[in-house]
Amino acid sequence: MAKSKKKINIIPKAANLKKGSKGKEVEKLKKYLAKFGYLNPGQLEYEGLEFPPEPEDSPVKSAASFENVTSKSKTRFDDATAEALSNFQKFNGLEATGVLDKASLELMNQKRCGFPDNPAMGALGSIDIAEFNAHSNKWTKTNLTYGFLNYSPDLTAAKTKQAVEQAFAMWAAETPLSFKMINNANSADIRIRFVTGNHGDGSSFDGAGGVLAHAFYPPPNSGALAGDAHFDDAETWTINVPPGTGTDLVTVAAHEFGHSLGLRHSSVTGALMAPYYGGPKRYLHSDDIAGIKHQYGGYSIAHAPWIHGTDINIEYPDRLKAIRRAGFYTYLYGNAGTKNWFHFAIPSPVIVDGNRLRIARAMLRCRTHSSKAIIKHVHIYDGYSRIASHNDINLSGNQWFVKFGVAHKPYIYWGLGISIGVEFKTGTTNERRMDFVSAGVDLIK
Repeated sequence: MAKSKKKINIIPKAANLKKGSKGKEVEKLKKYLAKFGYLNPGQLEYEGLEFPPEPEDSPVKSAASFENVTSKSKTRFDDATAEALSNFQKFNGLEATGVLDKASLELMNQKRCGFPDNPAMGALGSIDIAEFNAHSNKWTKTNLTYGFLNYSPDLTAAKTKQAVEQAFAMWAAETPLSFKMINNANSADIRIRFVTGNHGDGSSFDGAGGVLAHAFYPPPNSGALAGDAHFDDAETWTINVPPGTGTDLVTVAAHEFGHSLGLRHSSVTGALMAPYYGGPKRYLHSDDIAGIKHQYGGYSIAHAPWIHGTDINIEYPDRLKAIRRAGFYTYLYGNAGTKNWFHFAIPSPVIVDGNRLRIARAMLRCRTHSSKAIIKHVHIYDGYSRIASHNDINLSGNQWFVKFGVAHKPYIYWGLGISIGVEFKTGTTNERRMDFVSAGVDLIK
């Protein structure tokens, strides 16, 4: 698929727009606010059309409605515009001045999700600022399927599948939901597409930069599009961290799947479900966890076996400067500029009372003593079969209860293992220290 670099410019260039301002830059501002759910075009002057926005059915239908507003109303900074801009500023943690200041303009120029921030507006676009924001719709089943209608040329199909599975695993780690890829994408609950420009859902993409992707709520919203996720293939997608000039597919996919599961945008800074892309995030914020558990609850644990840090296996002992064991800790001091793998064999029951168990997630209790020792990857195995890959997670510091989901929650056959890939950079010996305390898994029926 050829990349389209054409940019649909709806972001104003001029700062200090305020009540009473007029012109094309005001029109761009109002279109932006309408597109992301702050300005209801139904409040403005139509050319004899009855076409109120329905942002819960289409990520940018409010922007389409804006096109039907009279030219005079489009270019005038009125009370509704000031209120909408003030609400935009409140939602995003900015000073609510109702004036297009520098901070607001800079935020508008950042990459973001195409879904509205506030799909339920009141009389002047007033909003209730909250933390996680859940839609009334959710899936009525827990075993969901997904499929790819196509892939981006930026990545191999295998890497795209890996990224998407890692994104789903973040949500699976906290809920009873499981996510299984099927080859017949048309029959999947969540269908994934990489597209550009106008791709037939009424929500055209805008070229490189700006809107990165959008997704649709669970049924019955959006009809046949319910749950689907679309990614703008004018972007350059990557799974590497740091991503360079590209955009991290794992992060954006996990965000969009939050919408597919029924979450709206969060106003909490640092939340995965915040509307703006702030670089790679390979984890859920506590606000995201609260939101998804509000929708689906947690899962019932059948068994939760753990193993102590003293039982860790070291793949390359020659790459370590020292190994110390104290109590149930193992202290590892890596040689500068090396990479290593550490393994835990989890004493996991496979069949209990005649029932074969499944794995929901793995967990670690560990810490690194600086950013000179970084956990890069965590892989989960059943026997010799790798059943989950969490790559480029870049964890350092105290990680006393870090979770790694398994998207499809498979049955266990041969026994579970956790492999941890660590990178030791240049620094003092103590800066290159990593402590392992324990590792475990949650098993479900």
